Amino acid sequence: MLHRKLMFFSSAMLVAITWAVMASVQPDAAQPTSNNAQQEQCADCHSEVVDVFKQHAHAGLNCSQCHPNALAHQNADDPTEVLPVVDFRSETCGSCHKFQYDTYMTSEPGTAGEFGGTPADPKEHPKTKDFPLYNKIVAGHGFTREYNEDRAHRYILRDHIDIKRGKNLACLNCKSTHVAYYWGKEWKGLELTTDGDVVAKWQEAIKRIPQEMQDYGVSCAHCHNPHSTQLQIINKGLINAIERRGVNPYWKERNAPSFAKADKQQKEILLCAQCHVEYVCGPGADKKARFDFSWRKARDLHDYYMERHKYQQDWVHEIIGEPLIKSQHPEVETFWESKYERAGASCVTCHMPKVNVNGRWLTSHWLVSPLRYIDKYVKGDRLGAYPCGQCHNISPQNLREQVLRVQRHVNEAQKRVQQALSDSIDAISAAKQAKAGGRTINDEQLQKAIRLHQLAHVRWENLVVSENSMGFHNPEEVMKELNEAMDYARQAQLLAMQAVR
Repeated sequence: MLHRKLMFFSSAMLVAITWAVMASVQPDAAQPTSNNAQQEQCADCHSEVVDVFKQHAHAGLNCSQCHPNALAHQNADDPTEVLPVVDFRSETCGSCHKFQYDTYMTSEPGTAGEFGGTPADPKEHPKTKDFPLYNKIVAGHGFTREYNEDRAHRYILRDHIDIKRGKNLACLNCKSTHVAYYWGKEWKGLELTTDGDVVAKWQEAIKRIPQEMQDYGVSCAHCHNPHSTQLQIINKGLINAIERRGVNPYWKERNAPSFAKADKQQKEILLCAQCHVEYVCGPGADKKARFDFSWRKARDLHDYYMERHKYQQDWVHEIIGEPLIKSQHPEVETFWESKYERAGASCVTCHMPKVNVNGRWLTSHWLVSPLRYIDKYVKGDRLGAYPCGQCHNISPQNLREQVLRVQRHVNEAQKRVQQALSDSIDAISAAKQAKAGGRTINDEQLQKAIRLHQLAHVRWENLVVSENSMGFHNPEEVMKELNEAMDYARQAQLLAMQAVR
């Protein structure tokens, strides 16, 4: 009898513990506020949205839980005078999706490998630490004032606000869900664009972003539709690029005409393509402010920008007096055509692996290098995962060393190109100074030298400095393009020297 009682007590305790553990990671069931639920009549005007809403996981919620003034809007004599507020705060989503929220807000300073990483303070790791000739190679650009290794996504807006260099409203499409969502619309009385032109001031937009979001800026709604709970993209630059060229112009078989028609792999890549791409944002050499996704690989940028913007989209180099391309962060375009992409991997595969949380496998939203997950996996720490193990039958320690070996190889190559670009700048500048001093110059040769320098510059700066994997997202392509950049830069140097008679 005592044995049976002990068995019953143990079973009851096990059940209780299991429920307690599940409650700590499982989102609470959607609980409508009864008073509001009875009063809300949103379907009278927004039937299409409500119909979608009712078919998905958020069906139990009230509209007013994410639109706090929904009833005031509904009951106003003139509803257009009381526009509904959209609550983009991740804290709202985190009240149910605690694990996803907590991991997204995780920021652990450190460098998993030998390049990049997450500094405790961005000023600890200026880009010139890794690329000592960078400020000469981009002389005259605002990035020479301050350009640091960024912290985690938790501080994506804060680091942008605090950095010394100039800012433009278009930049906020990657730093603020509010700006990306309202781009092309009116937002709290502010017109962000007029006929596609950027017209609002950066400071005016910053003032309208809720204080709670002034650190992270980009919230869950950037990638998740709160009505359907399905994946979504809201960046208009990306949406327009897809309309022009499809979801992946470098993979014909997978190049769907829209996000909705893309397969799972391409959708997961497109979520990150809202920010991790090359694009033009802000005033160029001609002072015109633009927001344009090129949606092209590094090798195709020179011709595209020459044709579309007459090479005026960025800035004029201070030393050689010629326009150059200032790339942003083209992780997606670099990843295209890689062996990893063709094997079926997406950004989510490596940077958002499923991790074991008290026996349940949940998707981590700690968006960091896979090496950070691997290190935790080897140590048995929380958030440990081995995403590479889905494809590679090799120990995590050996795979980690292979990653570093590839990155070291790329780094040695980029160092040589970095020096070649510096030498090319010196030669072109010397030729121009000689011309200004009255010496006879072969202008045709000098113009060829300038074009070759431009071709070398865009490959190095795009694929190594602006891109954040030290070549690992596509090692074969990066090495090929760096070899070409080396050849272009040395040809430019030689032609510029020969142009001086």
